[in-house]
Amino acid sequence: MDTPAPFDPASAQDVALYDELSLWSALAGEHLLESLPLAGARRALDLGCGTGFPLLELAERLGPGTFTAGLDPWAQALVRARAKIVRWSPAGAAVVRGSGAAMPFRDGAFDLIVSNLGVNNFDDAPGALRECHRVLAPGGILGLSTNLVGHMRELYAAFERVLAAAGDRDGLERLRRHVAHRATVASLRAGLESAGFRVIAVREREAALRFANADALFAHHFIRFGFRPAWEEIAGPGALAALRAELGRAARPDGALRLSIPLACLEARR
Repeated sequence: MDTPAPFDPASAQDVALYDELSLWSALAGEHLLESLPLAGARRALDLGCGTGFPLLELAERLGPGTFTAGLDPWAQALVRARAKIVRWSPAGAAVVRGSGAAMPFRDGAFDLIVSNLGVNNFDDAPGALRECHRVLAPGGILGLSTNLVGHMRELYAAFERVLAAAGDRDGLERLRRHVAHRATVASLRAGLESAGFRVIAVREREAALRFANADALFAHHFIRFGFRPAWEEIAGPGALAALRAELGRAARPDGALRLSIPLACLEARR
């Protein structure tokens, strides 16, 4: 394999492909990568690979002589992931468009599957876990990372106070469902065992997102993209203004706003 040219910071193409990973993905992805059993893995799959993380990082950590596939239904994300593969030339990496609940791979195709923050977003999580079991070779490992129920609890406690003060019972019920839909270690374990896996390790960690103030939180690009639409569905834009004010009152004495992010990585064997 030809050695790729060095990164050129003056190249528009190279800079367009450079990522400073969203902290959200990196928080869980680092937790996942630090404990995966890499030695001996020859054929790996990143389920829900998006634009290429941790797909490319996993491929490079596994090294030459291995093959790592990425699967995702998001077509435009895969365009970006393919461009990275072409430019960075990681050993044996490729991406495929498809659903986790109906994977286009033969039985026993992989000996390692990872999914970083995917399980909360699968349209059919039980179906995806069953497909993971099918495409893993006997003895293969599935590693999942996810945020858990209780994430951003400081924000959701403030949201509850705002809705209670407004007498918005419907909004409180929508908030309760929104918070409760996230995974717990018990629900993840049950889902894996139902799909035929044996959970062999659970690693929990609590991280934090810190902002100077509530205005910084609401202006952050990932918050605007990944969270604000759901918050507006709970109670409407007007309630978010009240939430911003309540978060300002609840900030730490130094003015910083800290949001707790409980994370878990589960390792399961087929």
